[in-house]
Amino acid sequence: MTGKTTGRKRPASTVRALSQWRRYARFIRLAPELVVAWTDPETGARAWLVMNSCRGGAAGGGTRMRAGLHPREVTYLSKAMELKFALSGPPVGGAKSGIDFDPSDPRRQQVLERWFGAIEPLLRERYGTGGDLNVDEMADVIPTFHRLGLPHPQAGLVRGHFRVDDAGIASIMKRMDAGVVAPLGTALGVPGLDLTVADMITGYGVAVAVRRLRELQGRALEGDRVLLEGFGNVGAACGLYLARMGARIVGIRDARSTFFQKGGLNAAAIEDLFRRRVHKLLPADDPRVVPAPGGAAAWPDANVFVCAALSESLTAPALDGLAAAGVELIACGSNQPFHELKIGSTRVAQQADGSFSVLADIVCNCGMARAFSYLMEPGAESDARSIFAAVETTIGDAVDEVFDRSGGGGGFLEAALGMALDRIGAR
Repeated sequence: MTGKTTGRKRPASTVRALSQWRRYARFIRLAPELVVAWTDPETGARAWLVMNSCRGGAAGGGTRMRAGLHPREVTYLSKAMELKFALSGPPVGGAKSGIDFDPSDPRRQQVLERWFGAIEPLLRERYGTGGDLNVDEMADVIPTFHRLGLPHPQAGLVRGHFRVDDAGIASIMKRMDAGVVAPLGTALGVPGLDLTVADMITGYGVAVAVRRLRELQGRALEGDRVLLEGFGNVGAACGLYLARMGARIVGIRDARSTFFQKGGLNAAAIEDLFRRRVHKLLPADDPRVVPAPGGAAAWPDANVFVCAALSESLTAPALDGLAAAGVELIACGSNQPFHELKIGSTRVAQQADGSFSVLADIVCNCGMARAFSYLMEPGAESDARSIFAAVETTIGDAVDEVFDRSGGGGGFLEAALGMALDRIGAR
């Protein structure tokens, strides 16, 4: 791949693959099976639960919170979850819960509690949720469930899909609880930090996907220069593992700051930044960190870009900027990273797929989904190494299949979408 965008022209790889893009557009436009809309009477916060389908008897997807969240975003994410489960398992429908509210507001916990109370019947019978943007699994979701007297956040999915009794649900939940909080140790974690599987597994999956695609392209990660958009759980973990695999991190942006290092950061330097994060943001007291959120400055020269921040952060001009920086590979660590004008539009995604090697979110961002799926399997082990191995195998196999479907010459995003649509039987 050249890393040069084609501007407003339609890439050749898109022309030959329009049938798959049309298929995906129809899937996106198809009305979800169930949409629950809610307004909090005390704060005016709005929330939506979109269940795209109950394939396999249940649906799953995390809960996010941000000011300005729109139901279109929640719909897109529910459909991404459907495709993600087609690759990671279990074979269930996709869903997403989203709250339009400022996560820094001191009333956020009360809003979250009232929202979960409003959808309680679904949480008990057929919807499994968890953490997502600005909502932490361990700090927010599980304590809120306990206050409401609700079972495990994944209990509804397990009950609806596996059709097991209370004893069977309890057995699976015990295994899942142990796995999510399993300690990482020095080899997988960061010395000096008490990190768990839940903190690092998604970022690990993104790094594994990048490494595997580079191997298939006949490239080694050594010498690759990486840009990170976001330094939360996904971005920081992915950067750490990529650095350990031999890449250099040359640029990082979070919601408020920018960090550029011409020579690149190695694993030890990323570990140091990791330890000094404040609220999952770059350390403001570091003289190399400058206040420059968003796209205020051009990216430095790099080969690989990892988007691991907000959904819909990649616009057509943003892709042009990445091409100008020399980026060849985009790894979608965030869900639905392409900013389309309306539901079902794929113009920006097609521009990206024709100009870069794109690792789809449904492939490289499925680490936590695969962790849950693995822990639901009989005989699964709840230790970190077993969970990481299951995630690595699943994502590696998916990247292999995408590469084969595409012919190895590009169009990886289109190939991934077609593969997932085939698995759910979408026409």
